[in-house]
Amino acid sequence: MMRKSITVAKTDFKNALDLRFVKLGLVMSVAFGPVMIILMFVSLMAIVPPAEFGIVLMLLGPIVPSILGIFSIIPTTMIAANALVGEREMNTLEPLLCTPLTDRELLWGKTMAGAIPSLIILVSSTIASVVGVAVLSVAMGFPMLIILDIAGVFLLSTAVPIMIFAIIAVMIIVSGRVTRVYEAYQMTTAVIIVFIIPMILPMIGFEAGNIAELVWLCNFITLIIAALLFVIGWAVALKLFNRDKLVSMV
Repeated sequence: MMRKSITVAKTDFKNALDLRFVKLGLVMSVAFGPVMIILMFVSLMAIVPPAEFGIVLMLLGPIVPSILGIFSIIPTTMIAANALVGEREMNTLEPLLCTPLTDRELLWGKTMAGAIPSLIILVSSTIASVVGVAVLSVAMGFPMLIILDIAGVFLLSTAVPIMIFAIIAVMIIVSGRVTRVYEAYQMTTAVIIVFIIPMILPMIGFEAGNIAELVWLCNFITLIIAALLFVIGWAVALKLFNRDKLVSMV
């Protein structure tokens, strides 16, 4: 079963890369997050006095994991949309559903096609951002800056992977209700906005001096929302992902 599902995943990923906007989106997701974070910190190190940089780091700390999370989730949206809604748009869904693959093999293959690239991007972009800022901070005469704290690592290792799989479930649900890939993108954009919560809300507690507590609170809220979307999304998606129903909608 796994071998067949991997074949489906490889085929979907290859087909997604054949589309210029998907290929460009993947490149931007890989590069833009780390580049944006590194440039942001380098610019601040050039203009902020070293004595005040601790405050700046406290303010920007919650932003880093949110940026990395958002740019890791975007590829899931693009690939999953192409693998599900795109099949209908390109009139390749019916031949695919008529193959000897079981529903479970097909669904698992579609899931891996969207999840694996995003998880790889999440890990690689996180490492690139942390190492890049650390090396450049030393090169510019600052103490070595570690831009991810325990709260940031917690968010990236829990809420983001769960949200990646939740996005795929949402895409399965909307695939039976939209006919074009761009419509699916629009419907899943609202899900990505969830990661604005840990990015913006901790700033509220800065003046009160309890920003650390707010960061953890926002991270837990984000995790709970991601977990709810995952559980509810997959409960609905598994009911809807029926070969006979999908064939009838072609």
